[in-house]
Amino acid sequence: MRDAQLREGDILARRYILKQPVGAGGMSVVWRAWDSTLERTVAVKVLDGPIASDGGQRDRIRREARAAARIEHPNAIGVYDYGETVTPRGRIAAYVVMQLLDGASLASRLAGGPLPCPEAVAVAATVADVLHAAHRRGVVHRDVTPENVMLTTDGVRLLDFGIAADIGQREEAMTFGTPPYVAPERLVGAPASGATDVYALGVLLFEMLTGAPPYPAGTWEELERALATGRRPTLTVPGLPGGVADVCLRCLETDPALRPTAAEAATILGAGPGTPAGPGRRRAWLAVPVVVAVAAVLAVLLLKDDDPAGSPGGNAAPAPTVSILVSFAPAPTDRASTGPGGTARPPARPSGASSDGPPASPPAGPSPQTPQAAAKAVLDIVDRRAQAGEIRSDVALDIRNQVGNLLSDDNDAVRRIEDLRRNLSDRTRDHAISDAAYQELDAAVVNFGRSLTA
Repeated sequence: MRDAQLREGDILARRYILKQPVGAGGMSVVWRAWDSTLERTVAVKVLDGPIASDGGQRDRIRREARAAARIEHPNAIGVYDYGETVTPRGRIAAYVVMQLLDGASLASRLAGGPLPCPEAVAVAATVADVLHAAHRRGVVHRDVTPENVMLTTDGVRLLDFGIAADIGQREEAMTFGTPPYVAPERLVGAPASGATDVYALGVLLFEMLTGAPPYPAGTWEELERALATGRRPTLTVPGLPGGVADVCLRCLETDPALRPTAAEAATILGAGPGTPAGPGRRRAWLAVPVVVAVAAVLAVLLLKDDDPAGSPGGNAAPAPTVSILVSFAPAPTDRASTGPGGTARPPARPSGASSDGPPASPPAGPSPQTPQAAAKAVLDIVDRRAQAGEIRSDVALDIRNQVGNLLSDDNDAVRRIEDLRRNLSDRTRDHAISDAAYQELDAAVVNFGRSLTA
């Protein structure tokens, strides 16, 4: 981006401390930032360019915030805030504050080839369910592509509502979107409808199963020529149930009236292999190694110590390239949560330790597990305790991010485990984690640390 006016350490709206740029496109930059009011790490997308020549980008970022905020679904990107403010160097900047995600884009995953059938169907089922939630609220995404589907340690997420439209809204321009995923009716200026998203869903599923979209066009002209041939795509994948192949090809119908609704697609795909019956939250722990440059993926952030100690202009940690474990699979079955049980609150610091040291370590336990198993044990506790209301949701997200980053890059693991334990102790003192949850979680984190250094 040209003529950038924001720098590490700048504060937006007297609240958001910019720590690290993690992505850029056009005139906007995505920053890893610290929300000093709610004490959590967030992603802040900032339009940092001359307002007079932004080509309508300010309207786009405002629309993105409003559209995403209307959708009530756990697998849609969470939007927390939108505003316009004056930067420290006197320029007006529009910004949207979003949920911090840890993972990799579906595009990165597809760079390694097609997905296994159960995984592809599970991802498509979740995207279909999010689209159904959007369509219920009158929102059409219009840009469902592998780049905008995030595979995170907390499930599949649909991102970027920057060109979303209300159902019935006319196209402002024919060239919105990415050619292979654009429904044929959009090429002739048809009003926005849920059917256009369903077409993109079909392209997405087809590509996940075969490794390429049905019409791999790089330009609008190539797309028009491919569609004009009248050639209908075929889908033959070993082991793929007929019902899944049928709904994929129905999504790709050139006539919008012949396509299923997003709700129907979610229901059919939700009964496919490796997925729960019916739409809903889909989670997984089928580990898939994905190597991704953090700066190239929107909101893929490496969390170390989220405490913005020191002045806002302090040195920010660099963003290294990492190998991230991404997971998808059926949602876990409900498990009974453990109550507080009257456990006394743990001390914020061990007796006799320095004020900045980690909590005292529990006695040595059994032989360490593999890092993957130990990390899963930590995250299972986080999920169970968060569902029971014993861990605040934003704190649970921070813990998941830290564990995921440790699992993908165990450099300096001893110090980072101490940072994580210190964070747990601090959040317990702040009443964001219950006493009982802290006791169980801290012991699991210690075991996780042992597995990383064994």
